[in-house]
Amino acid sequence: MNRYYDDTILNMGVSLKMDTIGGWIERDWLPAHPIAEPITMWVSDSCVHEMAIGKFKPDFELPQDYRYAGLALVDCPVIVRVSEHIYDGELTYRSGAFVYTFTRTIDGVTETQTVLVAAARYTDDGRMVALAHMPRAFVPVWTEFSKECDRLVRELNPSPRVMIIGGRTASFETTIDWEEVILPEKLKSDLLHDVESFFTKGINVYKRLNLKPFRKLLLAGVPGTGKTMLCSALAAWALERQYLVIYISSADHMGASFGKIQQALHAASCSNHPTLILLEELDAFLHEQEKALVLNVMDGSESTVNDQGTLLIATTNYPEAIDERVLKRPGRLDRVFIIPETKREEDAERILAKYLGEMWQDDHRQLVARLVGYPGAFIREVAVYALTQVAFQDMDALPFDLLENSFLSLRDQIEARDDFLHQRASVGFSGNNHSR
Repeated sequence: MNRYYDDTILNMGVSLKMDTIGGWIERDWLPAHPIAEPITMWVSDSCVHEMAIGKFKPDFELPQDYRYAGLALVDCPVIVRVSEHIYDGELTYRSGAFVYTFTRTIDGVTETQTVLVAAARYTDDGRMVALAHMPRAFVPVWTEFSKECDRLVRELNPSPRVMIIGGRTASFETTIDWEEVILPEKLKSDLLHDVESFFTKGINVYKRLNLKPFRKLLLAGVPGTGKTMLCSALAAWALERQYLVIYISSADHMGASFGKIQQALHAASCSNHPTLILLEELDAFLHEQEKALVLNVMDGSESTVNDQGTLLIATTNYPEAIDERVLKRPGRLDRVFIIPETKREEDAERILAKYLGEMWQDDHRQLVARLVGYPGAFIREVAVYALTQVAFQDMDALPFDLLENSFLSLRDQIEARDDFLHQRASVGFSGNNHSR
């Protein structure tokens, strides 16, 4: 059977099953349960995953102040109730019809909203289709509920992708290999040793001391020193070992909120796998409204983590903006790694040669000494800008004078920026640039 024919049969199967379920909803359910502006939608089958639903937190904040309150089975003559299980007997996906209940309290009055979900298998190998029937106005609430169900299912089965909390996408792939990270060798080996030691031996040490297996590291340094690349490389390292990796983003409308840290720690506590949590720009989360909450979580007093171990790696460009109660109190941050600008010519040369690739020439070494003291991101941009000029001029090689001009141009831009910021500060425009 060819691929096209396979896909055609599958599409026919899902369409027939949807028509059967949809017909039952229209014919039998809706007349007996009338609602305003009803809508029936094809939804993710994560909402009928028993382990995921069992881990759904009752206090999880949904739009319009709703909370998930539970579900109940209902009779549906067109669907056979069947549950799946994994090798250790835990139940996963199940077919059938269910009523999901959501509640909210307004001015002391509790309101209830229900959603009908009908899920059925449409192939012999167990593929499922799920339909949800609800008032049209409730769709935004259900959408967020469904997203959280999807996330809970993903964390039960880690994939070679980094899970995102608070971003514009659900996950991303990391392509940075640990060997590509260019740092002073001792710093690089110390950092990896700390991470490896925690997951291989440290967790048992924490347990023997009756402590939660929760370790927190901070990577601090000026912008462009490679903290994000380090996080990506450590994420790849963890994914290779089938750990759960979570990235906390401030890209959505919620910004840098404590709820995202809490959500990440909850995801870790629900996982059966060691978990790495990446939190960039920790200082942004330590604003006055929620600083106390973050401090308690960093203490571990108000955080739940899994027995397999949770390692939080945070970054900051402005360690001076982080409260001393975080930096100097033992336990809130177990170790701080300072990620420096390039200090050795050998490292500057490795970075430059890496980004120039096949265009690298021996005479490019003339520039290396002048690159010392700049962050890796600056050296990368010197290379990228020079390569852009090579492509623009349709050249076969990168002459030294063009590479040098790239360096001088970018250096002048930085100096002009610094002069501008200094002038603004001198007349009182900048205020405290790093305060949150």
